[in-house]
Amino acid sequence: MQLLDSDFRLEKTSQFFYYVLLLGFISLWLSPFLVSLTTGLSLIYVIANYNYFLIHNSLKITYIAIAVFLLSLGDILLNGYTTITFSKSLLLLGFVFILASSFMLFSHKKNSLINFTLIISSVVSLVNIFAITNYLLKKDFYDALLLQSKSIPIPNMHHIHFGIINACIIALLLGLLITKSLKDKIQFNLAICLLLISVVSFHILSSRTGLLSFYVGILVSMIWYTIQKKSFKAMFLGILIIILSLSMSYYFSDSFRNKIQNSIEDYNSWGKGDEINFKSMAMRMEASKMCIQIIGEYPLGVGAEAQEQVLQATYVKENTPLDMENRVGPHNQFLDFGVKYGWIGMILLFLFFIYLIPIIRKSSFPMIAIVGIIFTSLFFESLLERQTSIFIFSLFIPLSISLFRLEENG
Repeated sequence: MQLLDSDFRLEKTSQFFYYVLLLGFISLWLSPFLVSLTTGLSLIYVIANYNYFLIHNSLKITYIAIAVFLLSLGDILLNGYTTITFSKSLLLLGFVFILASSFMLFSHKKNSLINFTLIISSVVSLVNIFAITNYLLKKDFYDALLLQSKSIPIPNMHHIHFGIINACIIALLLGLLITKSLKDKIQFNLAICLLLISVVSFHILSSRTGLLSFYVGILVSMIWYTIQKKSFKAMFLGILIIILSLSMSYYFSDSFRNKIQNSIEDYNSWGKGDEINFKSMAMRMEASKMCIQIIGEYPLGVGAEAQEQVLQATYVKENTPLDMENRVGPHNQFLDFGVKYGWIGMILLFLFFIYLIPIIRKSSFPMIAIVGIIFTSLFFESLLERQTSIFIFSLFIPLSISLFRLEENG
């Protein structure tokens, strides 16, 4: 009787939370408050169905997220309660519950996953169309900014985060089409349309982080597929398509071409003193050097409150060529955690992906592409430091796992 009550409660709460999570995704462009509300409701959803949480194997990976959250609580205990330490801890608590609730929802509502994917893909396509229209109206202005490591603006969202979202959406849509998961003709035609919009927009709008993460993720999934199926023909065809995609983007898109030119200038500035100023990737490389120095001196971390102060002091101590305004953080989640929480923080983050390996073995290659995209992007953006990127991280990995499980796709 208790089991039946638990199943009934899960069914009812899942129907409600399905729409809550959709609202949360749409709210990424509309209202931080609604995203926070979604996070709060995810906590209630998990607590209301704690029995399911405890017995479902896929949810065990959430324990790593809990361990990271406990690190942030330890930071408060050791270094004191401040606005910064509390906000970081609150963000990581949100990470735990959005991740856990997404795993629970997607594993329970398998029949709704394709519709969910098509809905969020439609939302992203609408944002793409809006941003592309704005870009074309001021094309010369934005093309000039791209040569200065600036970006094409995205409505109410950081361009790096939107690039990662676009990359994941493309991988999801490709996965649905390649695995022949779309049985309905209307769904198939919609997926093709959304994929075309996303691919074209992605190569115009996306940050270099999004582009690099996408192609690394796709390449890793192709290598896995080749090894699994021993199909070198598929690998050859995939590489050919990647070369064709990049070549066409370079030829037809001024935006893409300017990003490549800016990247070359950026690379050429490395190791040339103050030439690295205002060069995005070169500045990040310099910041990474500072962080590695700090982690070597403080293997247990310096805490969230002291992070910025210690980083700026290290810039001075190491006699950096960067101007004061360019002494930024590393945009690298592993190094960010290393500075705040020491080696333990970095190891836990790596363990999260190591724990995914048994799940990856039971999934088709599109899921590997999503994991590859998220994992690669962590080296170029701190995804667990902002609400939007935490939502991205916590949504796409559980969705891809449930969507592309081999046993669920025949």
